[in-house]
Amino acid sequence: MIYKELMFPKDTLFLVTGGAGFIGSNICEAILKMGYRVRCLDDLSTGKQANVDIFLSNPNYEFIKGDIKDFGTCMKACKGVDYVMNEAAWGSVPR
Repeated sequence: MIYKELMFPKDTLFLVTGGAGFIGSNICEAILKMGYRVRCLDDLSTGKQANVDIFLSNPNYEFIKGDIKDFGTCMKACKGVDYVMNEAAWGSVPR
């Protein structure tokens, strides 16, 4: 089975942390193309604003600028979410 064959209820909401990064933004795009809703949480420390901007006109997309290390931000981002896809990471172990 490929991801495009996966079926979820019509109003499913996905949270993609790190959604402004390369992998996260591609996941956001795939979910939106499948017709589902996406909430992106990213602090833009390694992601790119341009990866967010391309989706802002889509009514099924929401962007929250925030840090996954902040509990309150995570609680806000998770409200009403059905699935979380965690792509938030630093590309360097020493950092």
